[in-house]
Amino acid sequence: MMKPNLKARYRFVAAFLLAMAIANGIEIWQQRSRLLAGYGDFSSFYSSGLLLRQGKGRLLYDPREEWRVQQEFASTVEIRKGPLPFIRPPFQALVFVPLAYFSYPVALAIWSLIKIVLLWLSARIIPRPNPFFRVYPCWLEVVLCLGLFPVFLDLFMGQDAILFLSIMTAALRCLQSKKDALAGLILALGLFKFHLVVPIVIIVWLAGRARILAGFLPAAAALVGLSCIISGASVLWVYPSYVLALNHTVNGGLITAESMPNLRGLLSAFVGRAPYPGPIHWLVLPVAIVAIVFTIRFWRPIINTGFTGLGLGYCLALLITIVTNYYSLTYDMTLLIIPLLLLGGGFIEQPGLPATARRWIAAGLLLLICTPLYWVLILGLDRAYVLMAPMLILAVGILSAMRRPLLTPIASITQETNPQGIPTM
Repeated sequence: MMKPNLKARYRFVAAFLLAMAIANGIEIWQQRSRLLAGYGDFSSFYSSGLLLRQGKGRLLYDPREEWRVQQEFASTVEIRKGPLPFIRPPFQALVFVPLAYFSYPVALAIWSLIKIVLLWLSARIIPRPNPFFRVYPCWLEVVLCLGLFPVFLDLFMGQDAILFLSIMTAALRCLQSKKDALAGLILALGLFKFHLVVPIVIIVWLAGRARILAGFLPAAAALVGLSCIISGASVLWVYPSYVLALNHTVNGGLITAESMPNLRGLLSAFVGRAPYPGPIHWLVLPVAIVAIVFTIRFWRPIINTGFTGLGLGYCLALLITIVTNYYSLTYDMTLLIIPLLLLGGGFIEQPGLPATARRWIAAGLLLLICTPLYWVLILGLDRAYVLMAPMLILAVGILSAMRRPLLTPIASITQETNPQGIPTM
């Protein structure tokens, strides 16, 4: 049983996130008619599945064909004058082929249910050795995660961030078990968000887990081959050209740079949108490289010292990747469920954790779970780049903890544990 003061603290957090989950659920219910009509991002995924079902994999990136297909199920959407583009590599479209056999509303409902199951699976398989013990039962963790704004946005838009979260969680589990090649293979499955997964793989590799490439590179090559089978060998140059063209298009059906919770969003807000390539792009790249090198430098000495070193470095890699990435979006912050669950429990209460690290980590976590903050910054002010602040605060706290010797397991804040070392409520 937890100490009374800690119990009250965690009860308050649970009550707050439960209220946010209810508010998010009400909003989704009120907007259900628009979502089922095709207003969300899921319409691009669904259209990719339809095209593959019709044997038109070579036309995945043909705007005219995308528009034709989307008019079959989303003709009443008034905010688009053209197709919502499918921006993922061809191999991901295979995921949506089974859903394409259902009507759009049924497919969206099934996709949402699958993601909730994946959210539960992610919470279930995140390693929790002492001192990273579970504060809430797994089912409650899932409910509380539904109160997080990035998770709400993923469900609201029909996005695939929760799928990506489950892949990153499974990879961490494999890294903990010293199954680095398997972790690399699993990470390759996340190449539908290649801009996020490649920096993470590079960081893990250079930090001292080189065998990750033994699984990642063959699996990545297999997915490239699979994409060529789906869309033809020409996809090797058609897809990059397609994505770059969308990046050049102002408001081309996609979110603007100023609405991204990263360095690019910050620079775009203050410097303005520059031609591509421009000063913003030349600045983002070196900053990202420096941040990756910095992360590797701090992680490498402790990555093999136990799960404390591995888990802290993994959380830092996720934060640095989102902040410095060229194309990270608010729902991509769903990845931060990993540090939220790992650091928000017993870890932050360790007697051996420096007070400075504890304060920085607590401040970052509290800001990241504060859904009203997202309402103001994103829905009110359109200033998502300010969300860099809580991510950087959390990163500073993690760095402070990483600079200390291996932390000792926590035992004093619990009086009663089960055989796995998980505190009972």
